[in-house]
Amino acid sequence: PLTGLFLVPPSIQILPADGKIVRRKGSPVSFECKANGNPTPTVQWSKKDGLLPSGLQVENGYLMNINEVQRQDAGVYQCTASNGIGQPVTGEIRLHVLYPPEVTVVRSWVNSGEGLEAKLDCVVYADPPAEVTWYQDSFALQPTDKRIMSKNGNTHTLTIRNVQLSDFGNYSCIVSNSIGRDKNFIELSGKPGPAKIISSQYSNPHDYDMTWVVQSVFPIIEVRILYRRIMSNISYHRFEQWHDLLVKPSQTYNPTKGERTQTYRLTNLQPDSVYEGFVQTKNQHGYGDLSQVHQWFTSQRGRILVQHSSAVTSYCRKQFSVALVLVALLVVNGMRA
Repeated sequence: PLTGLFLVPPSIQILPADGKIVRRKGSPVSFECKANGNPTPTVQWSKKDGLLPSGLQVENGYLMNINEVQRQDAGVYQCTASNGIGQPVTGEIRLHVLYPPEVTVVRSWVNSGEGLEAKLDCVVYADPPAEVTWYQDSFALQPTDKRIMSKNGNTHTLTIRNVQLSDFGNYSCIVSNSIGRDKNFIELSGKPGPAKIISSQYSNPHDYDMTWVVQSVFPIIEVRILYRRIMSNISYHRFEQWHDLLVKPSQTYNPTKGERTQTYRLTNLQPDSVYEGFVQTKNQHGYGDLSQVHQWFTSQRGRILVQHSSAVTSYCRKQFSVALVLVALLVVNGMRA
C-alpha cells in the first residue's frame, strides 16, 4: 500500500529547549515533549534514578505536570517517543528545585563524660547551599582546637574534645540560605538517658524480672523503680499505691552503643493482675529522665511462665522436650501400624 511510503521514525522537541528548569519548592512546573512521526508516536515520561512524583515508574502523554514541586522531585526526567519505526528517541529535562533549609538531628540527646569526646550531628538539606552556625545556649560557637566543625555530605558535625562540665547543655545548629532558615536542637549531658524497659509483658504469678537499657558512659550507681498494680473490671478501674524502690542491680556495658543493661526482680506480686512501672537511673552526674510507662501481666496462680533456672534445669527442660517428641513419634507409628 502507498501509506507504507510515508512511514516516518519518531522525532522529539523538548520544551524548554535547553532542557533545564529551575523552580522554588511549592511552585507548579510543566515539561513538554513534542513528538512527530508516522504513525503518531507514543510518548512516555520516566525519571532517572527514581520514581515520578506520582509514585509511578512511567506516565504517558506529551505533558508532565507537577502541581507543587518538592525537594525530592529534583533530578533528570526523560521523555521517550516510539512508533515502531526505527529506534525510540529520548530527550532529557533537568529539574533544579530551590528550597529553604531542612534540618534534622541524628540524636537529640547525646551522653558523654568529663575528659571524653562528644559528637553532635545535624543533617542539612538546602539549595542554594546553606550556612551552618552552631550555638551553645544562645552563644554562637567558633571553631577551635577543642571544638571542631566538619561536614561530610549533608551531615554537619560539632566534635567537642576533652568534655568538661561547662560543655554540658543545649546546642543548636542554625541553618540559613537566601530562601529561608531552620534550626534544630541537641542536648549534651553527663546524666543517663531515659531508660528503655525491654522485658516481656508477661511474668510469673508472684515475680517479674524487669530489664532495661540506658545510655550512660559512666556506671549506674542507683536505680529508682516505681510500680503499682492496676485493678479493673467492667464496673470499676482503680490503682493501688506506688511501690518506690531504690536498688543497685549489676550492669553490663556495651561500649559500642554506650548502653548499660540491668535487671531487677520484683517479688510478692499478685497473680492474674496488670502492673505498670517506671525506671529512673542515676550516675555520678545525677538522675536521668523517667522511662516511658511499661505494663505487664502476671500469670494465674501456679502457672509458671519463666523458669529462674541454671544451665542444669535448662538442660533437663530440653531433654524433656526431646522425650515428648519421641513419645509422639511412637504414638503416630503405632497408629499407622
